[in-house]
Amino acid sequence: MTTIILGIGLSVSILIIIFLVVKNSKLKKSTQAQLDRALRTYKDKINDLEAEIKRLNYLIEQYKTQKSLQTEELDLTQTNIDIKSLIAEKQRLEQEKQNLKEKTKKLWEQSLAIHKEKERIDRLRREIESRHKEITDSINYASRIQTALLPKDSDFQKVFKDYFILWKPREVVSGDFYWLRTIGNKTFLVAADCTGHGVPGAFMSLLGISFLNEIVNAKPYIEAKEILEELRQKVIKALGETGGESQPKDGMDMALVIIDHDKETMEFSGANNPAYIIRNGELIELKAVRAPIGYYRKLKPFTTETIELEPNDTIYLFSDGFSDQFGGPDGHSKFTKKRFKQMFIELNSVQIPLAEQKKLIWEIFEKWKGNNRQIDDVMIISIRW
Repeated sequence: MTTIILGIGLSVSILIIIFLVVKNSKLKKSTQAQLDRALRTYKDKINDLEAEIKRLNYLIEQYKTQKSLQTEELDLTQTNIDIKSLIAEKQRLEQEKQNLKEKTKKLWEQSLAIHKEKERIDRLRREIESRHKEITDSINYASRIQTALLPKDSDFQKVFKDYFILWKPREVVSGDFYWLRTIGNKTFLVAADCTGHGVPGAFMSLLGISFLNEIVNAKPYIEAKEILEELRQKVIKALGETGGESQPKDGMDMALVIIDHDKETMEFSGANNPAYIIRNGELIELKAVRAPIGYYRKLKPFTTETIELEPNDTIYLFSDGFSDQFGGPDGHSKFTKKRFKQMFIELNSVQIPLAEQKKLIWEIFEKWKGNNRQIDDVMIISIRW
């Protein structure tokens, strides 16, 4: 658990540091390239100056030799060589050469400093990548823990003839969770959507699973609404929520059903999340109380609705990740609850196994999402009576 908490802040910090390091590294590479070009330019200029100075030295020496020999080959009154100009030009070029050498030295010093900085950045990058791997491994391990706490297919197969579980976290771990318990002739099924997603949401899901087990184990014949009431109080107490304005309002939305296999009835209680039943081609919506599991400025009491189940009733519990997803023809529209309901009606117009429905539903989601990012965890649980 502690490892996951550390991962929350560290993973964000590491992403920021990696961005800054990569950006800084690119700037350093750009500066280094500019210095390299300048050094090559100065080197070429120095070579040119040395060649010109060498030529002037030759002319000056020729002049001195001719003058000392007083040969008739060199007539100073007729020659085009101006010895003073040659010497002055030589001195100017030598000074320019010296200036270029000093600039070159400074550039080399800058180049050396950049090289050392590059080594430091590379070392920092390796350290960050190593730390990032440690955190990623920890979050992946947390995902295995969360998955291990969720009900298995075998648990569903024991009580339902036809079902599917569509659970697609936006990140490695999820704030959406589902929970299943069978005690005697009753099956408790929950679909919950915790505040946030990723690691924070996953932590809330662990609290929810733990508290649900505690409540139902202590009172196996408890009514649906009472489970949500007790769960709300436990969450508020665990998070120390007092309703202060600066305090975050953490909690979860939830749809809970209790199926009595002998009486063929189903109790429903919801905190913000409804449930749908498709019966004879029509959708029946079991409405939830507009309040979360957690602190709320107006703590509305939860309610229980009991419905008699009929053969081939198809029940859906879900989070809002699907209906809130952006996409569509323009890429900017929400799927909406209206389309969500219509999708279930159309999928049940022909009786097909729910496992096949699951595939079709995910294809619909992917087509709608297109190139957009998945904005939230997605979960749909369906059972057929």
